[in-house]
Amino acid sequence: MLRAQFISKKEIRNILEELQKRAEIDPQFIDYLKEFEDDVKKVVEEKFEIVVFGATPALFKTQKTSFYMPTLYAINVMYNTKKVAIVPAVVVDEGAVNHLKNGADVMMPGIRKVLKGFTQNSIVGVLEPSEKYFLVVGYALTDSTQIVPGAKGKAIKNVSHIDDDIWRASLQIAKTLSSR
Repeated sequence: MLRAQFISKKEIRNILEELQKRAEIDPQFIDYLKEFEDDVKKVVEEKFEIVVFGATPALFKTQKTSFYMPTLYAINVMYNTKKVAIVPAVVVDEGAVNHLKNGADVMMPGIRKVLKGFTQNSIVGVLEPSEKYFLVVGYALTDSTQIVPGAKGKAIKNVSHIDDDIWRASLQIAKTLSSR
């Protein structure tokens, strides 16, 4: 069950500072979040929490991650409305799509191209083959320079994917808050 909590100005400041230290996150996204600094809530569920700026479920953290990551919802909204890729991205082939939707990690052979380079542990988005929307947000298990034809192994840890609990909670939050 989702529970909403207000969070202190200090915690909001700490979250934004943490994001600014991550070189891979586009500064336009952080500037966008700062516009809603006075209207921030945290929605908590047993396995994850989502930080909501205004009506945007923007960031999340799970029990298995020690840092906040942009939600797939925020990544897709920024990409499709403002043409901003919040994080570096890769494009996968059609054969990878269903596996990723079921929570599989991104394997090197399934990556068709790297749109923006990244280093190990960077937050990375994964676009479906037509490059219209992001399927996965995760973190890099390797540098993008290692993703070359013939390379094997895992490239990106799948932390949240289309239609998982975080995605569904984000949609529910956005729908609830935008109708107010």
